[in-house]
Amino acid sequence: MASRNFPTTSGFFCAYRVEVKYREMVPEIAEPHLEQLAAQVRESSSLCVLDGDDIVYVARASTRRIMSASITVGTRFPAHLTSVGRVVLADLPEEELEARLARTDLRPYTSRTLTSASAVRAELRRVGRQGHALVDQELEEGLRSVAAPVRDRDGTVVAGVNIAVHAGRHCVESVRRDLLPHLLATVARIEADLRITGPARPGRLPRGRGRRRERPVHGFDV
Repeated sequence: MASRNFPTTSGFFCAYRVEVKYREMVPEIAEPHLEQLAAQVRESSSLCVLDGDDIVYVARASTRRIMSASITVGTRFPAHLTSVGRVVLADLPEEELEARLARTDLRPYTSRTLTSASAVRAELRRVGRQGHALVDQELEEGLRSVAAPVRDRDGTVVAGVNIAVHAGRHCVESVRRDLLPHLLATVARIEADLRITGPARPGRLPRGRGRRRERPVHGFDV
């Protein structure tokens, strides 16, 4: 019988170790940039990664605001509902994206939530073209966020960075005008650091145990 070649166990664990190290390294690289961004715009900023169908917060720089904290490292939300989730989803191959949309619970969280696959698909295409996402009170009333993708040295989106604000402090126009330029500059600095220190194509984050918010909790740290 002819021999057959199978992937070696050692090769699998080697790739897994690289992926885990990369997963740990990206938040470490991003954290000082997030702190600088939060200080510049006086709003909270976070780094998130895709884990299954959720976005998981892996690094965060918070500002002191009247509203109490309800987002910490490890918090997770459905990816399609968040700006940072959309910049990651927009980079997925079409076949994978369609499979995700087919199993996504598109219930409304607010009156502004996109609740059809066609609407989410169209928005993700727009996000892909413009290079950032802005979500206006779809996850929770009063919460606006803007996000941009973080790419590794191969151009693959490995994470996203967002700025979250209260709708009473920033209208949609001021988010684009006053916050987005700082966000894009921060992402560029993170990507520059990743190009120097990061391995190529580590793969997607394995499913973890972060705590997912099944429903939005009032009182975001924004």
